[in-house]
Amino acid sequence: MTALIEVHDASVRYLSTGQAALRSISLTVARGDLTLVSGPSGCGKSTLLRLLNGLIPHAYRAEVSGEVVVGGRPVAGRTIRDVSTVVGTMLQDPRKQIVGTTVAAEIAFGPENLGLPREEIRRRTTEVAGRVGITHLLDRATAGLSGGELQMVAFAGVLVMHPEIVVVDEPLANLDPAASLRLMREVRRFVDEGGAAVVVEHRVEEILKFEPAEVLYLEDGTTRYQGPVEGFLRVAPVGHVKLPFGTLVSRARELPAVPAPPRREDQGTTPRLEYRGVALGYGARTVLSGIDLALGARQRVAVLGPNGAGKSTLLRAAVLLIAASRGEVLVDGAPISERSIPSLATTFGYVFQNPGQALFSATVGQELAFGPRNLGWSPREIARESEKVLRATLLDGEKDIMDRPPRTLSFGQQRRLTVALALAMRPRTLILDEPTAGQDLHTTTEFIGHALAADSVESVYFITHDVDLALTYADRIIVVDQGRVVADASPAELARAETVWSGAGLQPTSLLRAVRDHLTDAGSIPHPFDLARSLSLLSPSSPAPQEGTTP
Repeated sequence: MTALIEVHDASVRYLSTGQAALRSISLTVARGDLTLVSGPSGCGKSTLLRLLNGLIPHAYRAEVSGEVVVGGRPVAGRTIRDVSTVVGTMLQDPRKQIVGTTVAAEIAFGPENLGLPREEIRRRTTEVAGRVGITHLLDRATAGLSGGELQMVAFAGVLVMHPEIVVVDEPLANLDPAASLRLMREVRRFVDEGGAAVVVEHRVEEILKFEPAEVLYLEDGTTRYQGPVEGFLRVAPVGHVKLPFGTLVSRARELPAVPAPPRREDQGTTPRLEYRGVALGYGARTVLSGIDLALGARQRVAVLGPNGAGKSTLLRAAVLLIAASRGEVLVDGAPISERSIPSLATTFGYVFQNPGQALFSATVGQELAFGPRNLGWSPREIARESEKVLRATLLDGEKDIMDRPPRTLSFGQQRRLTVALALAMRPRTLILDEPTAGQDLHTTTEFIGHALAADSVESVYFITHDVDLALTYADRIIVVDQGRVVADASPAELARAETVWSGAGLQPTSLLRAVRDHLTDAGSIPHPFDLARSLSLLSPSSPAPQEGTTP
């Protein structure tokens, strides 16, 4: 097949940091091929995509060597506009590419800039919206969409341009499982119709269903593996990449030990956060209604549900980012209206889904000092706490981290920094909105473990689309769908709730199937590594279960 992407011995060094992001990378992607790129956070995956779409060197100042060819022509010397007619890009953070005030205007923006006739623009907009399942959003304002809804809109804006190549950065990060399946089916369809795709993703298991032709695995900006999926599953670092559960069982001897996070008893304590007949919404639009929940002061609570269901809205009420239109919200037994903003800031450490909403200072050190300084902490206290939270979020190893501008960090590093900012305020409860987006498995395991074990933190409430994360780390899972709570159960109980898994945007994973098949009681679910080890001991000679193919 004709090669649409050819990268020959490419290296990149960003001038803003002086650090090499890629070293001697080569890649060929033919028509009809889907290539998966994976690797630890900050390893150069997004930099590779910026080479392919021309953002380097036009939007990012960098020294580049080697050659990058897309659509049969070198990227060097071409304008971004020219490259964009061949390469369609969905960024890791969709807010960076959304310019239209409504969804319809956003999808139409690209074709309008190509000067296409109005009827052709309307036809393409309607067709693409139907393909990705967002027809019901066409008249909605983009400013009022959830992160996952924005991601689907951004993808529609890519497809509507009819590119030859699509490059997709972390497509599953903000999407519920059903939406992820829909998006990846469209990527596969695009490839099968003669295009080429490069998908960057940490959650390897979900991408394998769509039969990538090749896997490129990067570490520290260099190629550590390049080849077929079968070989990758044999050599991929089991503690760093989210692999199918059957692969974990077959490679159980290589699995690292994972310390169990501390569990705090919650019996008899006043709920940290309580909703009594609450309705929440924006303007005239009600998002959630009839909410009656009591979240414990010493609980780990995961919130699942489809994009736009109101998961973030639910927990924004805890820090008065949104007020109840009906009912009452209580914090530690008292109406939230009686609490001051500073007292809420030390009760709840709130981490936004989009790190850009929390980063505004010139350096990381200034970011970390901002909140504690406003609480009257001494410089010595601030320095000590800053060091501690950087270590907890695995940022302490970054060169000159305190003097780095936050925006020069990778997206995954920025997300961990916002967790560090929350921890620096010594909150009693952490509220995390999609905490693991942009994180490799090792980083997720380490920093979630540190966050759960932090001295001040008694409870953690986290919103996620990662079903396995919820099963592994939560004491309790709440599922939100169509404006209401549709499930509230322990992970083991929820794993067997067939009616919930048939709706609410959820999809069973290989870990969930293993839990159903091998755990008979409704107690806690062990860490996937521990479960895989125990199953490998039961049948050490049996081959690893084979995962499914294209849905």
